[in-house]
Amino acid sequence: MRLEVGIIALVEEVFGIPAERRVHFDWLRNKPRPKDFGEHYDTVMELYTELKGNWQSTTAKADGYLIPDAYFPEPYHFIFEFDELQHFTHYRERTFRFYPANIPLAYELQKYRQLCQQHHVSALAKGPDRFRRRTADFPYINGRAAQRAFFDTFRDWLPSLHGLNPTVRLAEFEVTSILNGQLTGEAAKDYMERLLHERLNISSTATKKKQKTG
Repeated sequence: MRLEVGIIALVEEVFGIPAERRVHFDWLRNKPRPKDFGEHYDTVMELYTELKGNWQSTTAKADGYLIPDAYFPEPYHFIFEFDELQHFTHYRERTFRFYPANIPLAYELQKYRQLCQQHHVSALAKGPDRFRRRTADFPYINGRAAQRAFFDTFRDWLPSLHGLNPTVRLAEFEVTSILNGQLTGEAAKDYMERLLHERLNISSTATKKKQKTG
């Protein structure tokens, strides 16, 4: 069973509502589009250039949706992402340099930066060789990791631009005690509830700051 399945089930238990799986949003696509990113389009394209994307190949590939790990409907109305080791690469760390100040987040960006610095070597090494093969839009060794980092940016920036609350992220390293069975049952639920409460507080604070500066 994929790790995210058990974690999402626990989040569902905390919130008391089922998550929607395999949901898609018209604005969450596999290509950066001006109508989706609005005022942030130039910035996301600067990031794309930083990651050495190949625009000809990107525009030539088939259009598709980026499917989030889960979506929690009203009253929560946010995308949920469970970030396993392979997300914490130096490519992901590089994306944070481009994050606009007025994009609200529901996780601590600095903590994610530190996790990328600590784990980027093992993150790139995780999984079979196909994880490291070239992609059409990032055609170089470890290009798939760059693509993953680029698309994580979409999942962070776009929801709040299209009426959703900020994406809630949990890192694998934050729930090790649950994944290894050290915490189970009500203890695991209580621990998850504390993590989610922290995320929602971060989100609320960030949104208020955005409103004040917007």
